[in-house]
Amino acid sequence: MKALALTTRFKDLELEGDACLLVYDVPHLSGITIGDDVRDVLERRPNTSRIYVLAPFLADNAVDVALLDGSALVRAGAVDTTSSVKVAALGLRSERESASVLSTEYSLVGGLPIAMEPRGLDDELKEGWLFNLFDEGRGLVDAPLGVHFSKASGKHASKFLRTSSVLLTSSACAAVAFFGLAAVRQLEPRRVFVDTAPLLALAFAMQRIAAVRGLWSEMPTAKSFSSYGGVGNLPRLGKSDLVLMSASTSGGLAARLLGLGVSEDMLLTLFLLKSSAKMVTQGRVLCDLTYRPARPFGYPQVENHTQDTCVLCKRGYILAELEGDQFLLEKRAVKRLRVGQASQSPAARATMETLARTGAVTVRLYRKDTRRTDIDVDLNTGLASGGYLEEPFSRLLTRFTPTPLQFVVAVGLSIADAKAYCRRAGLRGLLKSTRFVTGDQVGQLPSQSGANALVLIGHLCDHAVVRGINAQLRPKVDGGCVSYLSALTVADSARNLSDLRIFLSYGELGPDTFTFRSALELMLPWTGEQPSPWEQELKLWQKLSGLGTIPEPLVPRLDWLKQTATASNDLFLPDYKGRRLAIAPDFVLLDTSNSRGAISQADVYAVVCNALATARCDNLGIEAKVQRAQPSPTWGQTIYAQCLICPSNFRDFNDAVLRAALVRAASMQELNYSVDEASSEEMRDVLRADIHSWSQGRGDALPEFLIALACGRLRLTPRHLEQLKLEASGADLPPVFSQLIREAASL
Repeated sequence: MKALALTTRFKDLELEGDACLLVYDVPHLSGITIGDDVRDVLERRPNTSRIYVLAPFLADNAVDVALLDGSALVRAGAVDTTSSVKVAALGLRSERESASVLSTEYSLVGGLPIAMEPRGLDDELKEGWLFNLFDEGRGLVDAPLGVHFSKASGKHASKFLRTSSVLLTSSACAAVAFFGLAAVRQLEPRRVFVDTAPLLALAFAMQRIAAVRGLWSEMPTAKSFSSYGGVGNLPRLGKSDLVLMSASTSGGLAARLLGLGVSEDMLLTLFLLKSSAKMVTQGRVLCDLTYRPARPFGYPQVENHTQDTCVLCKRGYILAELEGDQFLLEKRAVKRLRVGQASQSPAARATMETLARTGAVTVRLYRKDTRRTDIDVDLNTGLASGGYLEEPFSRLLTRFTPTPLQFVVAVGLSIADAKAYCRRAGLRGLLKSTRFVTGDQVGQLPSQSGANALVLIGHLCDHAVVRGINAQLRPKVDGGCVSYLSALTVADSARNLSDLRIFLSYGELGPDTFTFRSALELMLPWTGEQPSPWEQELKLWQKLSGLGTIPEPLVPRLDWLKQTATASNDLFLPDYKGRRLAIAPDFVLLDTSNSRGAISQADVYAVVCNALATARCDNLGIEAKVQRAQPSPTWGQTIYAQCLICPSNFRDFNDAVLRAALVRAASMQELNYSVDEASSEEMRDVLRADIHSWSQGRGDALPEFLIALACGRLRLTPRHLEQLKLEASGADLPPVFSQLIREAASL
């Protein structure tokens, strides 16, 4: 549809239906265009009984000619053999110092178009169309929960009107300007004043409409006075000055403007939403948005409060100050996240030293289930006879298994494995009358008051699963003991683990009614809804492959990503000589003096993820004591602050595999350096150094940085990205590197 289509309901005697206004801002209007749009309107809204056509920037007879030449009348009349859809052209009639909008209806008589006598347009239709424009443009802004607005008038409210979001197209400006021109006195203004800058476009549209109809000969000067903030700086207004106000909920600004000398019939408020039924605003009002009985449109009255009596302030709601249509918020602060040895607690290091070199740690490249971390740990080897977890897990079973034991629930373990672990722990004598079930069979257990249960968990990552089992199991063993024993428990913070521990152990006897213990505990960040970095890399290579521009050496990488779901190595692109990135002897987060060659890339990635999760919690590890009355010290993104991975992490750490793991582990927001000029410049310098070091066999993490750039995960300011592109063009780099930088510049 080429026209702006605005719709409202109307009722004329016993006839009720939709009335649609088609607004055209084209330089030339054809009957074919109108005919096609009429067809589309009737297909989308079959209940439409009236269609009005408006071309504000063209002379009124342009619409008449187009209607007579085109198929609009035929299409409208073909809807029903008994009653056709009425089609009318809108025009402007000026008499002395007043004007009115006229509607000329056309009909087909004997197959020939006939024009009816023009008549004035119903104001309810006009306001209904303007309400539709305002509503679809989301002009009414609701504050989020916990926030309210302080308007320039000094009033507090949970809503405000933002006309700037409505006037985003020339057709919208044309419609508002056309009806606005008819609402004010027909006098060529000497000056035009608007309360907010977006209304300047409306002033220009009014001049164009008036010039086409011979009402104004020249464009008057136009100026924004910034609403309440600038009304005191206005000059003395005259009777020939036109003042346009975007919106009002109190009418206070109109009263002040009249005090400066403007005439009431030259003061126009575009949109009004009343704060009380008795409220009146001085001057002319183009559209009253307030709902009233028997009206098919409108918003409820807005509640304005003074600062002294504001109920929202008393509720502790945050106050967001407004001026005109703009928020007055400070520039978002930038918090720099630093990852280092301080981000690795002794307990976390001991856990990672236990898991590393075992081949148990893998990374899931794609997220397809409810698991909240992309790191997987295979515990079969560790829990097997002689495995690294057999002794601590057996000790838990020996110490915390309740006796006598009626039920054993295996979660993430097979029943056969659960029985084997219990026998190796010396519990064979307790198992003679014990019933073993899996986690999904708890609901089938009989209720046995005072019975004891043991819940054995392998890799506890999805806390919701265990919470669900707990909710089903407790009624089954009312008055009995339940022990939850986990081989490995993963949480994203000490608070998260503390919440789980309290939930599982708290009962009628207090916080130690039941037992929850883990052989190993590890802090890892929860993954969000964004695709994983490997999924983004796959889409990048698929895109280049579809364009036929993927370099031949990267085709095996594309095939590997397609065929691999989890991996312990080859997570990162190789170095200058095509070798797999490996841990260096001076790696700070793992002991490299012990079987360094057995440390996989997945081990390194898990270590970095653990340190990153700890850094996000102000370097408080998973074993930290949690104060329930204090909020968690997490570094997240808010409307007030942007958390970024400090570029010094990449500048100071020269271990390529560590840098690659950090780029993959960080979130997109944490790598969005385009929001801060200084951080972007520092990150540009890091990349620049790697670009010039690549041909010398250094900067081995450069492919990872460039992939992150090309995928849009790592972002720089446009200026720094352009500088980086120039640096790459003059350096000795493989062509694919320059291609990735160009791909980043096109995002």
